[in-house]
Amino acid sequence: MSIAEQISEAKTESPFPPTDERPKYVVLDGWREHDGKKFRPGVYHCGIDSTKDEPVIFNSWICSPLYVEAVTHDDQGNNFGRLLRFKPTVGSWREWAMPMDMLRGSGDDMRGELLSMGVELDPREGKRTLPAYLQQHSPKKTVHSAIQVGWCGDSFVLPDKVIPESTDVIFQSGERIHDEYTLGGDYDEWRKLSALAEGNPLLVFALSAAFTGPLLKRCNAESGGVHFVGDSSTGKTTLLDAACSVWGGESYRRSWRATANGMEGAASMFNDCLLALDEISECDPREVGAIIYALGNGRGKQRASRSGSARHVTRWRCCILSSGERTIETAMREGGRRPKAGQAVRLLDIPASRTYGAWDTLHEHESGAAMSDVIKTLAKQHHGHAGRDFLQHLTTDERDFSSYLEQLKAQFNPGDSGQHKRAAARFALLALTGELATEYGITGWEEGTALKAAVECFDLWQSTRAKGNDEQRQILEAVSGFIDKHGDSRFSPVHDGSANVRDRAGYWESTNEGMVYLFTSTGMREALKGFDFTRGLDVLEEAGAIPPPKAGGKRAQTQRIGKRTLKVYQVNPDKLGGEHES
Repeated sequence: MSIAEQISEAKTESPFPPTDERPKYVVLDGWREHDGKKFRPGVYHCGIDSTKDEPVIFNSWICSPLYVEAVTHDDQGNNFGRLLRFKPTVGSWREWAMPMDMLRGSGDDMRGELLSMGVELDPREGKRTLPAYLQQHSPKKTVHSAIQVGWCGDSFVLPDKVIPESTDVIFQSGERIHDEYTLGGDYDEWRKLSALAEGNPLLVFALSAAFTGPLLKRCNAESGGVHFVGDSSTGKTTLLDAACSVWGGESYRRSWRATANGMEGAASMFNDCLLALDEISECDPREVGAIIYALGNGRGKQRASRSGSARHVTRWRCCILSSGERTIETAMREGGRRPKAGQAVRLLDIPASRTYGAWDTLHEHESGAAMSDVIKTLAKQHHGHAGRDFLQHLTTDERDFSSYLEQLKAQFNPGDSGQHKRAAARFALLALTGELATEYGITGWEEGTALKAAVECFDLWQSTRAKGNDEQRQILEAVSGFIDKHGDSRFSPVHDGSANVRDRAGYWESTNEGMVYLFTSTGMREALKGFDFTRGLDVLEEAGAIPPPKAGGKRAQTQRIGKRTLKVYQVNPDKLGGEHES
């Protein structure tokens, strides 16, 4: 409809208030005529200028049509905002939950966001009058706001959609750009990608992991995930691309190239969803350990505000998929950090070396590279549908998934190690999610496919680990490494106890059972640096590397060395390996 036609159809009565009702704000949805003048659609500030000799009535255009529909706030009664409905330059009406703190100061951030979303602003009136219009009164309607993607009560909130649909919940953000959770292409075409997972356990496992984020809360599970390890061009990144296609397109995958603080923001964006991190070699090795702990703990650092009070701590839950040519342990050691057992359990290394790169079955494609190209193309063109379909089913599924998870754990054989049990629980959770996606009719796989893939990946993970507890192995390796490094320089024979040794760590003696190193207390504490000292002695005793204490005594043994009687820890280096060797 042309402007002339819109004006001709406009009501004949004045669109602006009489003098006794001013000042007032008026919103015109279309062109209107008043006193022989044409007025464009938009928000008008209708007032009286009393600074003149005679009061002058004015109707100042502020911006294109924009309504304040509701008051928004979170479930703690904080993070207040306004639900705005507006008409952009091109397209249909849009909504945006604007945080009220964007009105602080000059309000430049608020105006910038509106301009980017298609709202037209008068340079002068938009800056001077728009904040007052947005706060002129509080609408009676209230809407529950979610400031993060993820669960909000029984609803799941995405930047552009609430599942199931609700008028009582909305995503509230100060940023307009949320291009991670995008829709593209055709759902049925995406299922061709899912079909390629048949006969490829790593791809089945990666796609199962993609659906796992929303199930973490329902199973009371912690954040964590897996790290695909393999040579360049084997298909590791393709596995991540396939998983990302469940939720979005090319913008979904993230890089390891970030600091621990920067990764907090990324994790928050993927709360209750999938966090995909590509190529660990791009991360500063000194940051890897801190990032893994932060991601697994599900919370950021406690920081102080300008006044010294505690700021809000960022929190998240997410399933993590990572890739790289190096293991987590190798990446950390390159940064001079000793990997701790808890870090290895939070992100589990899985070798991505199969028959054809990351693949076992090529599905009539000529090579592993061709298979990867097809998966990448499908993921790029068709994405975002499967995740939303999964949420449509999950949000109405009232079953107790924790009990199902306990049943699936019985399919894994972790042994007696506590860390292996934790790992088995994560693999079982991913198996549960994959089977659930199959039950919902999303993947097209046969029942049991996701479980079989998870069990095989768990066996792959176990094949890369030494027997027993990681921390135990690390303690034994630390003491063994200390002896290898300093055995000739910081230890001297017992019979020459007065020998001048710089930075002495102990002594050594030959026995019928072989060489025995006699650590001083200082030397033993140095060898066990980074571990709890008592825990370290417990591990050494369990391994038979030091003798058990005598009744009521301590582990340090009294021994005559030269002319002195000293308390030393008798370490048999032959007991530092055995079943703990990797």
